[in-house]
Amino acid sequence: MAPLNVYVSFYTSLIKSLTTLVFARLYKPQKLSQRDLSGQTAIVTGANSGIGLSIAVQLAKQDATVYLACRNPQRGQKAVDEVVARVGEKSEGKVHCWDLDTSDLNSVRSFCERWITQGKKIDMLVHNAGIASAPPNSPTTTQDGKELIYVTNFLGSFLMTHLLERHLFSDARVVLTSSSGHYSAAETLFKSQTAKETRAPGLATRAWKALVENLGLEKSSAPAYGRTKAQQVLFAQLLQAHFSSAPQNGRTAHAFTPGFTATPIFSNLVDFMRGVMGEREFAKKAEGEWRRWEGDADVNWDVGL
Repeated sequence: MAPLNVYVSFYTSLIKSLTTLVFARLYKPQKLSQRDLSGQTAIVTGANSGIGLSIAVQLAKQDATVYLACRNPQRGQKAVDEVVARVGEKSEGKVHCWDLDTSDLNSVRSFCERWITQGKKIDMLVHNAGIASAPPNSPTTTQDGKELIYVTNFLGSFLMTHLLERHLFSDARVVLTSSSGHYSAAETLFKSQTAKETRAPGLATRAWKALVENLGLEKSSAPAYGRTKAQQVLFAQLLQAHFSSAPQNGRTAHAFTPGFTATPIFSNLVDFMRGVMGEREFAKKAEGEWRRWEGDADVNWDVGL
Protein backbone atom coordinates (compact mmCIF):
# COMPACT_ATOMS: atom_id res chain seq x y z
CA MET A 1 0.00 0.00 0.00
CA ALA A 2 1.29 3.44 -0.91
CA PRO A 3 2.02 6.03 1.83
CA LEU A 4 -0.92 8.15 2.96
CA ASN A 5 0.57 11.35 1.56
CA VAL A 6 0.50 9.83 -1.95
CA TYR A 7 -3.26 9.26 -1.70
CA VAL A 8 -3.81 12.74 -0.23
CA SER A 9 -1.83 14.34 -3.05
CA PHE A 10 -3.62 12.33 -5.73
CA TYR A 11 -7.17 13.01 -4.57
CA THR A 12 -6.44 16.65 -3.77
CA SER A 13 -5.17 17.15 -7.32
CA LEU A 14 -8.16 15.29 -8.73
CA ILE A 15 -10.63 17.49 -6.82
CA LYS A 16 -8.81 20.63 -7.98
CA SER A 17 -8.90 19.38 -11.55
CA LEU A 18 -12.64 18.68 -11.50
CA THR A 19 -13.39 21.97 -9.75
CA THR A 20 -11.38 23.87 -12.33
CA LEU A 21 -13.26 22.11 -15.11
CA VAL A 22 -16.60 23.28 -13.74
CA PHE A 23 -15.54 26.89 -13.11
CA ALA A 24 -13.07 27.29 -15.99
CA ARG A 25 -15.18 29.75 -17.95
CA LEU A 26 -15.01 32.21 -15.06
CA TYR A 27 -11.26 32.63 -15.60
CA LYS A 28 -9.94 35.63 -17.44
CA PRO A 29 -8.10 35.00 -20.73
CA GLN A 30 -4.40 34.44 -20.18
CA LYS A 31 -1.94 36.57 -22.09
CA LEU A 32 1.12 34.52 -22.98
CA SER A 33 4.60 35.97 -22.74
CA GLN A 34 6.27 37.00 -25.97
CA ARG A 35 9.91 36.07 -25.33
CA ASP A 36 11.92 36.29 -28.54
CA LEU A 37 12.57 32.77 -29.86
CA SER A 38 14.58 33.85 -32.90
CA GLY A 39 17.10 31.20 -33.89
CA GLN A 40 15.33 28.47 -31.95
CA THR A 41 13.86 25.34 -33.54
CA ALA A 42 10.75 23.47 -32.43
CA ILE A 43 9.13 20.21 -33.52
CA VAL A 44 5.40 19.92 -32.81
CA THR A 45 3.72 16.60 -33.53
CA GLY A 46 0.04 16.48 -34.44
CA ALA A 47 0.22 20.15 -35.37
CA ASN A 48 -2.30 20.28 -38.21
CA SER A 49 -5.23 21.10 -35.89
CA GLY A 50 -6.33 21.72 -32.32
CA ILE A 51 -3.81 22.21 -29.54
CA GLY A 52 -0.84 21.41 -31.78
CA LEU A 53 -1.81 24.04 -34.32
CA SER A 54 -2.30 26.63 -31.56
CA ILE A 55 1.14 25.82 -30.15
CA ALA A 56 2.70 26.13 -33.61
CA VAL A 57 1.05 29.52 -34.15
CA GLN A 58 2.27 30.81 -30.78
CA LEU A 59 5.83 29.64 -31.40
CA ALA A 60 5.84 31.19 -34.87
CA LYS A 61 4.58 34.47 -33.39
CA GLN A 62 7.62 34.39 -31.12
CA ASP A 63 9.83 33.99 -34.21
CA ALA A 64 10.83 30.34 -33.76
CA THR A 65 11.41 28.00 -36.69
CA VAL A 66 8.64 25.42 -36.39
CA TYR A 67 8.38 21.94 -37.89
CA LEU A 68 4.84 20.60 -38.00
CA ALA A 69 5.11 16.80 -37.80
CA CYS A 70 1.83 15.54 -39.27
CA ARG A 71 0.41 12.23 -40.44
CA ASN A 72 -1.47 13.71 -43.39
CA PRO A 73 0.81 15.76 -45.72
CA GLN A 74 -2.10 17.65 -47.30
CA ARG A 75 -3.55 18.70 -43.96
CA GLY A 76 -0.08 19.47 -42.72
CA GLN A 77 0.63 21.83 -45.61
CA LYS A 78 -2.74 23.46 -45.09
CA ALA A 79 -1.77 24.01 -41.46
CA VAL A 80 1.52 25.59 -42.56
CA ASP A 81 -0.42 28.00 -44.76
CA GLU A 82 -2.74 28.81 -41.86
CA VAL A 83 0.14 29.50 -39.48
CA VAL A 84 1.78 31.84 -41.99
CA ALA A 85 -1.55 33.58 -42.64
CA ARG A 86 -2.14 34.12 -38.92
CA VAL A 87 1.40 35.14 -38.02
CA GLY A 88 2.35 37.17 -41.07
CA GLU A 89 5.33 37.57 -43.36
CA LYS A 90 7.93 37.09 -40.64
CA SER A 91 7.03 33.38 -40.47
CA GLU A 92 7.43 32.71 -44.20
CA GLY A 93 10.14 30.12 -44.79
CA LYS A 94 10.27 29.32 -41.07
CA VAL A 95 7.26 26.99 -40.83
CA HIS A 96 7.64 23.53 -42.35
CA CYS A 97 5.68 20.28 -42.54
CA TRP A 98 7.32 16.86 -42.27
CA ASP A 99 5.51 13.53 -42.49
CA LEU A 100 5.14 11.66 -39.20
CA ASP A 101 2.66 9.04 -38.02
CA THR A 102 3.27 8.27 -34.35
CA SER A 103 1.11 5.14 -34.60
CA ASP A 104 3.71 3.70 -37.01
CA LEU A 105 7.12 3.18 -35.42
CA ASN A 106 8.72 2.86 -38.86
CA SER A 107 7.39 6.33 -39.66
CA VAL A 108 8.91 7.61 -36.42
CA ARG A 109 12.27 6.11 -37.34
CA SER A 110 12.12 7.59 -40.84
CA PHE A 111 11.36 11.05 -39.46
CA CYS A 112 14.27 10.85 -37.02
CA GLU A 113 16.66 9.53 -39.66
CA ARG A 114 15.75 12.46 -41.91
CA TRP A 115 16.29 14.89 -39.05
CA ILE A 116 19.63 13.36 -38.07
CA THR A 117 20.81 13.41 -41.69
CA GLN A 118 20.22 17.16 -41.86
CA GLY A 119 22.13 17.66 -38.62
CA LYS A 120 19.60 19.98 -37.02
CA LYS A 121 19.53 20.78 -33.30
CA ILE A 122 16.27 20.99 -31.35
CA ASP A 123 15.28 23.58 -28.75
CA MET A 124 11.71 22.36 -28.19
CA LEU A 125 10.31 18.89 -28.84
CA VAL A 126 6.54 18.97 -28.34
CA HIS A 127 4.77 15.60 -28.32
CA ASN A 128 1.19 16.60 -29.01
CA ALA A 129 -0.05 13.93 -31.45
CA GLY A 130 -2.69 11.65 -29.98
CA ILE A 131 -6.10 10.04 -30.33
CA ALA A 132 -8.94 9.48 -27.88
CA SER A 133 -10.11 6.40 -29.77
CA ALA A 134 -9.40 4.46 -32.93
CA PRO A 135 -11.04 5.81 -36.12
CA PRO A 136 -14.45 4.27 -36.91
CA ASN A 137 -14.37 0.84 -38.58
CA SER A 138 -10.60 0.58 -38.22
CA PRO A 139 -8.40 -1.86 -36.24
CA THR A 140 -7.75 -1.02 -32.60
CA THR A 141 -4.33 -2.67 -32.70
CA THR A 142 -1.25 -2.18 -34.86
CA GLN A 143 0.07 -4.84 -37.24
CA ASP A 144 2.38 -6.18 -34.54
CA GLY A 145 -0.49 -6.49 -32.06
CA LYS A 146 0.05 -3.39 -29.93
CA GLU A 147 -2.85 -1.24 -28.80
CA LEU A 148 -3.23 1.55 -31.40
CA ILE A 149 -3.97 4.24 -28.83
CA TYR A 150 -0.90 3.18 -26.82
CA VAL A 151 1.48 3.44 -29.77
CA THR A 152 -0.04 6.70 -31.03
CA ASN A 153 -0.20 8.52 -27.71
CA PHE A 154 2.91 7.24 -25.98
CA LEU A 155 5.20 4.66 -27.57
CA GLY A 156 5.83 6.69 -30.73
CA SER A 157 6.75 9.74 -28.65
CA PHE A 158 8.97 7.64 -26.40
CA LEU A 159 10.88 6.25 -29.38
CA MET A 160 11.14 9.67 -31.00
CA THR A 161 12.61 11.19 -27.83
CA HIS A 162 15.14 8.39 -27.56
CA LEU A 163 16.26 8.69 -31.18
CA LEU A 164 16.54 12.49 -31.11
CA GLU A 165 17.95 12.92 -27.60
CA ARG A 166 21.52 13.56 -28.72
CA HIS A 167 20.23 16.26 -31.07
CA LEU A 168 18.60 18.25 -28.27
CA PHE A 169 20.34 21.44 -27.19
CA SER A 170 21.76 21.36 -23.66
CA ASP A 171 18.86 23.55 -22.49
CA ALA A 172 16.14 21.99 -24.66
CA ARG A 173 12.60 21.29 -23.50
CA VAL A 174 10.62 18.12 -24.11
CA VAL A 175 6.89 18.71 -23.66
CA LEU A 176 4.05 16.18 -23.69
CA THR A 177 0.39 17.13 -24.08
CA SER A 178 -1.27 15.04 -21.39
CA SER A 179 -4.76 15.26 -19.91
CA SER A 180 -6.63 15.21 -16.62
CA GLY A 181 -7.79 11.84 -17.92
CA HIS A 182 -4.59 10.44 -16.44
CA TYR A 183 -6.33 10.51 -13.06
CA SER A 184 -8.63 7.75 -14.31
CA ALA A 185 -5.77 5.31 -14.92
CA ALA A 186 -5.99 2.36 -12.55
CA GLU A 187 -2.70 1.08 -13.98
CA THR A 188 -0.14 2.09 -16.58
CA LEU A 189 0.47 -1.28 -18.25
CA PHE A 190 -1.03 -2.53 -21.49
CA LYS A 191 -1.12 -6.30 -21.17
CA SER A 192 -2.89 -9.22 -22.78
CA GLN A 193 -5.89 -10.57 -20.94
CA THR A 194 -5.71 -14.22 -19.89
CA ALA A 195 -8.75 -16.40 -20.38
CA LYS A 196 -10.93 -16.66 -17.29
CA GLU A 197 -13.62 -19.10 -16.33
CA THR A 198 -16.98 -17.52 -17.04
CA ARG A 199 -20.38 -18.04 -15.52
CA ALA A 200 -23.84 -16.84 -16.35
CA PRO A 201 -24.14 -13.11 -15.51
CA GLY A 202 -26.53 -12.08 -12.78
CA LEU A 203 -29.45 -9.68 -13.12
CA ALA A 204 -27.44 -6.62 -12.09
CA THR A 205 -24.65 -7.49 -14.53
CA ARG A 206 -27.10 -7.96 -17.39
CA ALA A 207 -28.82 -4.66 -16.59
CA TRP A 208 -25.49 -2.82 -16.52
CA LYS A 209 -24.42 -4.39 -19.80
CA ALA A 210 -27.69 -3.36 -21.44
CA LEU A 211 -27.26 0.22 -20.19
CA VAL A 212 -23.69 0.40 -21.49
CA GLU A 213 -24.73 -0.94 -24.90
CA ASN A 214 -27.67 1.48 -25.18
CA LEU A 215 -25.40 4.42 -24.36
CA GLY A 216 -22.83 3.29 -26.90
CA LEU A 217 -20.13 2.87 -24.26
CA GLU A 218 -19.26 -0.75 -24.95
CA LYS A 219 -16.64 0.49 -27.41
CA SER A 220 -15.23 3.06 -25.03
CA SER A 221 -11.48 3.59 -25.23
CA ALA A 222 -11.46 5.77 -22.11
CA PRO A 223 -9.48 3.28 -19.95
CA ALA A 224 -6.75 2.96 -22.59
CA TYR A 225 -6.70 6.73 -23.13
CA GLY A 226 -6.31 7.34 -19.40
CA ARG A 227 -3.42 4.90 -19.22
CA THR A 228 -1.55 6.63 -22.05
CA LYS A 229 -1.99 10.00 -20.39
CA ALA A 230 -0.66 8.61 -17.11
CA GLN A 231 2.27 7.12 -18.99
CA GLN A 232 3.08 10.56 -20.37
CA VAL A 233 3.14 12.09 -16.89
CA LEU A 234 5.35 9.31 -15.54
CA PHE A 235 7.63 9.51 -18.58
CA ALA A 236 8.11 13.25 -18.07
CA GLN A 237 9.17 12.61 -14.47
CA LEU A 238 11.56 9.82 -15.42
CA LEU A 239 12.96 11.79 -18.34
CA GLN A 240 13.60 14.78 -16.09
CA ALA A 241 15.44 12.53 -13.64
CA HIS A 242 17.49 11.21 -16.57
CA PHE A 243 18.31 14.73 -17.73
CA SER A 244 19.19 15.90 -14.23
CA SER A 245 21.59 13.00 -13.70
CA ALA A 246 23.90 14.28 -16.43
CA PRO A 247 26.42 17.00 -15.49
CA GLN A 248 25.89 20.47 -16.95
CA ASN A 249 22.62 19.40 -18.53
CA GLY A 250 19.91 22.04 -18.53
CA ARG A 251 17.34 20.02 -20.45
CA THR A 252 13.86 19.82 -18.96
CA ALA A 253 10.84 17.56 -19.45
CA HIS A 254 7.20 18.52 -18.90
CA ALA A 255 3.73 17.02 -19.16
CA PHE A 256 0.83 19.47 -19.15
CA THR A 257 -2.93 19.39 -19.53
CA PRO A 258 -4.56 21.95 -21.84
CA GLY A 259 -7.84 21.58 -19.98
CA PHE A 260 -11.12 20.53 -21.51
CA THR A 261 -10.71 21.88 -25.03
CA ALA A 262 -12.90 21.33 -28.08
CA THR A 263 -10.53 19.82 -30.64
CA PRO A 264 -10.77 17.11 -33.33
CA ILE A 265 -9.47 14.52 -30.84
CA PHE A 266 -13.08 14.01 -29.76
CA SER A 267 -14.37 13.41 -33.29
CA ASN A 268 -14.17 9.61 -33.08
CA LEU A 269 -15.99 9.24 -29.78
CA VAL A 270 -19.36 7.53 -29.71
CA ASP A 271 -22.35 9.86 -30.12
CA PHE A 272 -23.30 9.79 -26.44
CA MET A 273 -19.82 10.79 -25.28
CA ARG A 274 -19.54 13.49 -27.94
CA GLY A 275 -22.77 14.98 -26.68
CA VAL A 276 -21.62 14.99 -23.08
CA MET A 277 -18.16 16.35 -23.93
CA GLY A 278 -19.26 18.83 -26.56
CA GLU A 279 -18.21 22.44 -26.61
CA ARG A 280 -21.63 23.67 -25.51
CA GLU A 281 -21.31 21.75 -22.27
CA PHE A 282 -17.79 22.43 -21.08
CA ALA A 283 -15.10 22.65 -23.70
CA LYS A 284 -13.32 25.74 -24.94
CA LYS A 285 -12.08 25.99 -28.53
CA ALA A 286 -8.33 25.76 -28.99
CA GLU A 287 -8.24 28.74 -31.32
CA GLY A 288 -8.22 32.31 -30.11
CA GLU A 289 -7.13 33.36 -26.64
CA TRP A 290 -6.09 30.57 -24.34
CA ARG A 291 -7.44 30.26 -20.84
CA ARG A 292 -5.81 28.97 -17.71
CA TRP A 293 -7.91 25.89 -17.08
CA GLU A 294 -6.18 23.56 -14.67
CA GLY A 295 -3.26 24.79 -12.62
CA ASP A 296 -0.41 25.53 -15.01
CA ALA A 297 -2.41 24.15 -17.89
CA ASP A 298 -1.41 26.54 -20.63
CA VAL A 299 1.95 26.32 -22.30
CA ASN A 300 3.99 29.38 -21.41
CA TRP A 301 7.20 29.20 -23.39
CA ASP A 302 8.97 31.72 -21.17
CA VAL A 303 8.39 30.32 -17.69
CA GLY A 304 7.19 27.05 -16.29
CA LEU A 305 8.45 24.87 -19.12
